Amino acid sequence: MKQDVLLVHREVPQPSCQSSQFTALQCYSSVFSSSIATSPEIRDECFRVRFQVYCIDNGFEDPANSPAGLEHDGFDSHSVHSILTHNATGNAIGTVRLVLPDEDGERRLLPMQRIAGAVAADDVVPFPVRRTAEVSRFSIVRSFRHHTPDHGFEAQLSPEEWRRMLLHLPLGLIRSCVEMSVREGMTHWAAVMEPALLRLLTRLGIHFNPLGPLVEYHGRRQPCWVDLGIMLDRVHAERPDVWNVITDGGRLWPKPEVDTP
Repeated sequence: MKQDVLLVHREVPQPSCQSSQFTALQCYSSVFSSSIATSPEIRDECFRVRFQVYCIDNGFEDPANSPAGLEHDGFDSHSVHSILTHNATGNAIGTVRLVLPDEDGERRLLPMQRIAGAVAADDVVPFPVRRTAEVSRFSIVRSFRHHTPDHGFEAQLSPEEWRRMLLHLPLGLIRSCVEMSVREGMTHWAAVMEPALLRLLTRLGIHFNPLGPLVEYHGRRQPCWVDLGIMLDRVHAERPDVWNVITDGGRLWPKPEVDTP
């Protein structure tokens, strides 16, 4: 079984920044690209990555249920998807979807509501259900974490610099979630996340609010939610470098207004 899913290779301009000037996020967008899956072919790439991560890397799902090597489920009919690509190789290395709260105007339950039960019911949740999408199938191919850059800008990085770059891998998926939310008119996110991922995001200035206790779902998971505007304002205050990546320098979301005396 191949460990990476390949996209058609394309030439990517080399970044102008040099290793001596490198900070962890300075050249992130030169190394990785995130884009919304706008065609059936790209959505299939998302499903292939999910098959690798959920069926092969982690064994969360039975590969026999996905004989074509595409992992998908009933929530995909009312979801939007994105793909994370390593520019130098053209490899698709990650994907995420936003599960939308309705399909053709009809209310649909979010995955979290089935997993977390009563604490996530429509009449008790602290977020507006019609404007809340669930961050779901947040996936990065395990083998990429063992990738060793061997040419171009990345090969100039020290092992420590490359390790720090890998710690920021989730930001491309978060950026896609911001873009998809803006397109779909979503103002809040729900999620069921690994505590380790939540801790990593917190270190990057991305804070989610817990919703009830941990639940059992492919291991212990934390149901959580966030107001997108409040979250991004806090990221801008705590980690402007992260804010620049996940908003594409403000293209996807404007800078917070500053009160003047």
